[in-house]
Amino acid sequence: MAAGSRRETLRKALKLLAEAGWTLSDKGLLNADKQPLRFEILLVNPNLERILQPYIEDLRRLGIIAGLRTVDRAQYKQRLDRFDFDMILMTLQQTLSPGLEQWQYFHSSQAAINGSKNYAGIANPVVDVLLNKLLAAQTRDDQVAAARALDRVLLSQHYSIPNWYLNNHRLAYRNRFAMVTTPPYTLGLRAWWLKTLEKPR
Repeated sequence: MAAGSRRETLRKALKLLAEAGWTLSDKGLLNADKQPLRFEILLVNPNLERILQPYIEDLRRLGIIAGLRTVDRAQYKQRLDRFDFDMILMTLQQTLSPGLEQWQYFHSSQAAINGSKNYAGIANPVVDVLLNKLLAAQTRDDQVAAARALDRVLLSQHYSIPNWYLNNHRLAYRNRFAMVTTPPYTLGLRAWWLKTLEKPR
């Protein structure tokens, strides 16, 4: 992001925070009770710390105090299962036929169950209705319509902060492999073979 656009984004963020009752002072961003806005980002992979540093620096410019805590896998899993975190970095895996995984991630029935995948604690009746429509869809068109409506509602509620996106796979491989034309939406690794195993025609 260019420096100018970043400054403009920070100005907009400060304006929105001020409208919500937060005040920037030399002690940080304070609410009406003079309490600072602070939170912790829980990680399991130390390599992600450098990726989050620019985000933390931008938050600092807003007066928000954000810290990183990297723990081992056992502690991370335990804290996730108990929802004992402020923020996490998480990939929510999706399939080409949406329904069940979205229900696990976003349905209110999962919000208070320890060990569930509703990490954001979403308990929104509108989201529940759309999830039920998604699961009940009988045609692909109905499924797509319900999924798009669900997507719009989830985005409008700001439950998560998108971090990055790649629209292609980055792959390096030796010239010993042969493969079919890559099918859409997948690498097709299960259809690769060693050239030495090819039978002459």
